[in-house]
Order: sequence, then structure tokens, then C-alpha cells
Amino acid sequence: MGITEDMRKIAEEIVFSYQSKISEVAIIVDNTSQILEDFKNQRNEMSNQLKETLAREESLRKKDFDNMMGDIPAHQDEREKQVKNLLKTFFDEQKEVAEVIRKNLTGEEKIRIDDFRKRLKDIQAKQKARENEVNTVLQQFLTEYKQMTASLRSLLDKGETVQIKDFKEMMKNIRTRQTEMASEVSAKKEILKGGESREKEKVAKL
Repeated sequence: MGITEDMRKIAEEIVFSYQSKISEVAIIVDNTSQILEDFKNQRNEMSNQLKETLAREESLRKKDFDNMMGDIPAHQDEREKQVKNLLKTFFDEQKEVAEVIRKNLTGEEKIRIDDFRKRLKDIQAKQKARENEVNTVLQQFLTEYKQMTASLRSLLDKGETVQIKDFKEMMKNIRTRQTEMASEVSAKKEILKGGESREKEKVAKL
């Protein structure tokens, strides 16, 4: 069997693999977008309920409630937008990779199988690093949202006994966790970058 036939079969197998991966990523993007929207609606609903309760029981003006909430909702909305953009970018990159592979293997330029396999390993290392980055950011964001809604739920469960000091303590804890998570994600990104660099070094030595 000649090189051309080998390359054709490799191209078909690899492109099919990436097309399957693209379908999986598309499902993840759709599901995640729905989850994010559900969390946002839940957060807003509980926040409004707490605002009404404190305004009624503790004479806390709704304007003061919003001021005390500060930029937390806006921060989460911005983070949600970043996550969605990151997922879209990851999805688009998967499609681009499939196209690059197809062109490399079916183009006029003659390329040895061993050379292409080295290129493919480099591409896969970069894609794996990107996938890890997406998972890290997504998990951090979902954890942050869950903690926010759990905190709101704990205050709502107090009913008429909830106090302004409880609300202030919740805000303090949320901001502390946001700072801690931001530091944790930065550290994980550095680890991922280090892993990607090591993968590139391995490929270069092949």
C-alpha cells in the first residue's frame, strides 16, 4: 500500500475522530449555557426574595440592599459571559483543528506520515491544555454560583428571623471566597501552562 493510501486512511480516521469530538463539545456548550441561565435565574429570584424580606422585617431599603450587594451580581454576570466565550472559542478551535488536519493530509504538499504524527501530537497537546483550561474555569464558576445560591438559601430559610448582620456576613464570605477562587484558578492555569510546555518538549524530541 502506498503512502498516499496510508495518508488517506489516516486522514479519514483522524477527521472522523475530531468530528465526533466536535459533536460532544457542542452538546457540552448547549448544556452549560442552560445550566448557567438556570443558576442566574435562581440567584436573581432568591436575591429578590431576600431583599423583600429584609425590607419588610429589618427596614432595610431596597436601594441599600442593592448597594450592599455591590458588584457581586455584575461580577458573576461578567464571569458567565467569559465562560460562554471560552466555550465558544474552544468549540471553534475544534472545528479549525479538523480542517487543518484535513488540509495537511489531503493537500498537494507531500508530507511523511512520521512528520505528520509529530505535528498531530503537538496539536493534541495544545488542545488538551485548552480543554483542561476550560474545565478549570467552568468548575470554578459553577462552584462559585452554587456557593452563592446556597448562601442566599440559608438566609431565606431563616424566614422572618433573618437580620441585616446575617446579610452582611454573607456578603463578606462571598467576597472572600471569590478572592480565594481567583487565586486558585490562576495557580491552576500556571500548572496547565507548565504541562503544555512539557508536552511540547516531548514532541520536539520525537
